[in-house]
Amino acid sequence: MKQRLPKTRAVLRRHLVLTVTTAVVLLAVVATGAAEFAARSVIRNHVTKAAPGLGEDVTVGVSGDWALWDLAHGSIPRLDVSSDDARVGRLPQVRVRARLDDVRLGDGAAVGAAHVQVTASTQSLATAIRTAVPAVPVSAVTTDPARGTVLAAVGPGGAGQLTLRPVLADGKVTLAVDGLTVFGRSVPTSRLGMGEGGFGAEPGAPKEYPLGLKATSVRVRPDGLDVVLKGGPAPLAGA
Repeated sequence: MKQRLPKTRAVLRRHLVLTVTTAVVLLAVVATGAAEFAARSVIRNHVTKAAPGLGEDVTVGVSGDWALWDLAHGSIPRLDVSSDDARVGRLPQVRVRARLDDVRLGDGAAVGAAHVQVTASTQSLATAIRTAVPAVPVSAVTTDPARGTVLAAVGPGGAGQLTLRPVLADGKVTLAVDGLTVFGRSVPTSRLGMGEGGFGAEPGAPKEYPLGLKATSVRVRPDGLDVVLKGGPAPLAGA
């Protein structure tokens, strides 16, 4: 009986040490997880502050496993940013998928390189046209990928058809007026209260895209427009 007691005490001591060690490890894991979550939230806030046009529905992914480490050093190798509720110029509720490389935060915040894909639906295009020409009813917008055009049914009952063509020039994309017909007959676009220039940037909008972005391609899709932009290195304003 006397021999079993020391053994029992040794077993209890080992069990207690194991229990305490396990608890400490669990607390460390929880604390690290909370710190990692906080670091990712801080990085997301930096991105949304620098690009408020991305809207509320923004997801920011950090490459690698330790955002906390990247944030502590103020340098992030890669960020993947996505939003389905962004606003780009006149276009609301567009989808944005962006890759930002060599991101530096704090003083001298900057992006080494950026690759952005913007997808605007026909509903987004319709809203943009209504905003640009508020006096003209726009009942529907469709696309013709084979011709590379955007077609808007305008006027009472959609009797008119406004044909727009996306134009890529000097790193920017605009929608140029390709023609206007009413009941199949060609009429001047002045009937809509607009000139031949089409739809460019909003009045007062910055002349350059952020992050030094330049549009490199534009494609008419069955459900809208797809624009690819590339840029950097450039300052990350507001971050």
